[in-house]
Amino acid sequence: MDPRELGVRLTRYRQRLGLSMTQLANQSGVDYMQISRYEKGQTLPSLDTAVRLSIVLKVSLDELVTGTQPPEPPMFKNERLLERMRELDQLPADRQAMALRVLDTVITGHELESLSERLRRS
Repeated sequence: MDPRELGVRLTRYRQRLGLSMTQLANQSGVDYMQISRYEKGQTLPSLDTAVRLSIVLKVSLDELVTGTQPPEPPMFKNERLLERMRELDQLPADRQAMALRVLDTVITGHELESLSERLRRS
C-alpha cells in the first residue's frame, strides 16, 4: 500500500463529508497530527486505526486502503421488488419512514406465522 495514495483518498473522503482534520481526529480517536501525517503520505495507519477512519468516513476498509469500490450487492430475486425499492429511495424521508414501518409489520407478521407453525409441529 502506497502511503501517498492512501493520503489522497483519506483527504478526499474527509473533504467529501465536510470534516476538518480536527473533526476527523476527534470522531476517530486519532491524534490530529497523525491524521496530518496520513494525509501527507508520511506514514500508514495501523489496521485498528484504518478501521476507525473508514467507519467515520463512511467507506469500506477496502475502499479506504485500495481505492476500489465494494462489489455491487446481489440483485433482488424479485425484480419488481427491486424496482419498487428504487422508487421508495426517491421519496421524501417521511414517506420512506412510513414504508419502512409497513415493511417491518409485514416481516414481523411473517416471522410470527413461521414461529407459530414451528411451535405447532413441536
